[in-house]
Amino acid sequence: MLKSYIITYLMLLASFCAFSQPYKFQDRSLDIEERVEDLLARLTLEEKVRLLHGNVTTVTADRFESGGVERFGIKQIEMLDGPVGVRDFDQDQKTTALPSTLSLSCTWDVDAATKYGEVLASEMLFFDKHVIFGPGVNLMKSPLCGRNFEYMGEDPFLTGTMASYYIRAIQKYGVAACSKHFVANDIDRWRHFTSSNLDERTLREMHMLPFEMTVKDGGVWMIMTGNNLVNGVHAAENKRILQEILKDEIGFDGVAITDWRGAYNTVNAALGGTDITSGFCAYVFGDGNLLRAVQNGEVPMTVIDDKVRRVLRLYFRTGVIDEGSRPKGEANTPKHHAIARSLAAEGMVLLKNEKKALPLNAQKLKSIFVTGMAADAAPAGTGSSKVDSEISITPLQGLKAAFKTTRITHFPYDKDKIDEMAAAAKGHDVALFVASGARSGESMDLQSLDLPENQAEAIRKLSAAHKKVIVITLSAGPLEMQEWIDGPEAVMACWFAGQATGEAIADVLTGAVTPGGKLSFTIGKKLEDYAPHALGEWPQKPLTDNPPRNAPANPQERVSIHGYDLNYSEGVFVGYRWFDKKAIEPLFPFGYGLSYTAFKIENAGVDIASDKAGQPEVVVKAKVTNKGKKAGSEVVQVYVGDPQSSVERPKRELKGFAKVHLNPGETKEVSIKLDKRSFSFWSIEKNDWEVEPGDFVVEVGNSSRNIVFSETLTLK
Repeated sequence: MLKSYIITYLMLLASFCAFSQPYKFQDRSLDIEERVEDLLARLTLEEKVRLLHGNVTTVTADRFESGGVERFGIKQIEMLDGPVGVRDFDQDQKTTALPSTLSLSCTWDVDAATKYGEVLASEMLFFDKHVIFGPGVNLMKSPLCGRNFEYMGEDPFLTGTMASYYIRAIQKYGVAACSKHFVANDIDRWRHFTSSNLDERTLREMHMLPFEMTVKDGGVWMIMTGNNLVNGVHAAENKRILQEILKDEIGFDGVAITDWRGAYNTVNAALGGTDITSGFCAYVFGDGNLLRAVQNGEVPMTVIDDKVRRVLRLYFRTGVIDEGSRPKGEANTPKHHAIARSLAAEGMVLLKNEKKALPLNAQKLKSIFVTGMAADAAPAGTGSSKVDSEISITPLQGLKAAFKTTRITHFPYDKDKIDEMAAAAKGHDVALFVASGARSGESMDLQSLDLPENQAEAIRKLSAAHKKVIVITLSAGPLEMQEWIDGPEAVMACWFAGQATGEAIADVLTGAVTPGGKLSFTIGKKLEDYAPHALGEWPQKPLTDNPPRNAPANPQERVSIHGYDLNYSEGVFVGYRWFDKKAIEPLFPFGYGLSYTAFKIENAGVDIASDKAGQPEVVVKAKVTNKGKKAGSEVVQVYVGDPQSSVERPKRELKGFAKVHLNPGETKEVSIKLDKRSFSFWSIEKNDWEVEPGDFVVEVGNSSRNIVFSETLTLK
């Protein structure tokens, strides 16, 4: 009998040891799904739940650790902020501050998006981290949103395309990207209490579309829910948008993680589709809350297993389990700085260049007068995107390095010494004013588009005193320019340009780089030109006389509150779509940008062909020639309109683009494919995408208001 007990004990011990050893023993030749199922079967309920939340005590402003299975030697997955550069202030090693993703979108260059993602991936690998919280793909509903610089403009197709290349470049190296903030999180102040109220068509065609593209085209491994409510329900607990649309319909197979304060109720978040509760709401699935909900029968085991599958899939994809499977990275290197400099220059948009004021000839200039709020600064956004870089080159530093034989006079900007500044500029060959937009960042929105500190008046007086004034703007997005734009000979918008701000500005000013950026949003003449302001829908409307202001981090004080409404009365008419609908003349249209050379788009045509699956597709072809004397780049933009639709549709919508780089005299042909979705709208009646038979207008141009070719196409 004793011998039998000993044998049974030894067998149980051997079984326990087999299940307790590090999980590296499993055959790596199996595919990920087989490995996920194998590991899932080995986990206890407690271990499964532990994978679905972090430890709130490990949360800092920029990093988050979650999960892990101690029994199998599986470490926690580690995540960092970083839409515009890896952000880990706990490390001594500095990282590269890239230009803002708004600047990236103004390149209209998928190769630039790839380079951007590769830098982020390399620096994440250097720190051995697994998930980077980016890119941000919310749309520019209003130019006053405080985080517009983290997003990619007003158009869903441009945003989704650029973001997908960014994502693929990151995930190629086993680092997960994270599209955020799902969905319609388009106002930042009081976002925790604000409901974005929009109909299904507006959701699908505009605000959901970039996320859908990052799933289907980018293959993104993680999506972060916003802190906002959508149609009265917090996004992290909104089963309709998160579970039914994103996961079940669109087919997202990755992990849905909350923003820092995104979830409140354990059962609602679990059934709503959230997989990991993060940040200050880690306790929603932690502190035994989710475990009790499962044990009480409020959350089915099938729901837990689906979440765990997604998390384990992420662990395998990012090498958390197979340590050493990812390449080594590097951070804060000369190579990364060079890429940051190149990307910043490519994203700069030349808005005005009268009398060929630019480029500046360093050999002929004897003196340059430099002033403005940002002359001796490199503005950047605040909040979760702020990067602690070792290098920060100001415009003044960049100019001094580029114009070594030119006398540069810096007049520190003082709003009370504008007349003195204008007088001091006289006698210099060029007067350069480097303007700074208002401070922007997380948890804030702008109050106006005006330049702060009387800079508009300073530009007007400087232009009156000097015949050759050049204005450089560094901002989070569009600015009010109407009152001063006529004065300077040249204006260049440089956004938040990262650690190489000054060098990149100098590269474009000197002509070392020919400007090729195009606006990813519309610059209106006044704030009321934009839809939410024309309709009186910005800012959000409080629902009580004493609406909430602060979102506490303490679990005992956190309550889900619907305190404000942000209505989307403009529907699908966001940005240039609204300007076209209302026949509003913008100051600078979507897709606009000047160059130092001249291009001609010609021989455009439209053909109907079949793709590899035998489905019809429209192919738009055009030839682009550089007619000037400098190498440069042009963006061919394809728009589609449906003038006879049963529902009101925009006059034109961007459905394809291609950036071409050409030497003087060189010609290249571009070919842009349009699929069924390019002609579709979301039918509320059919609850599906629909293409109505009839005539469509296909347009080719280099901005939404400069169309050089148009053809009517009949689709059956």
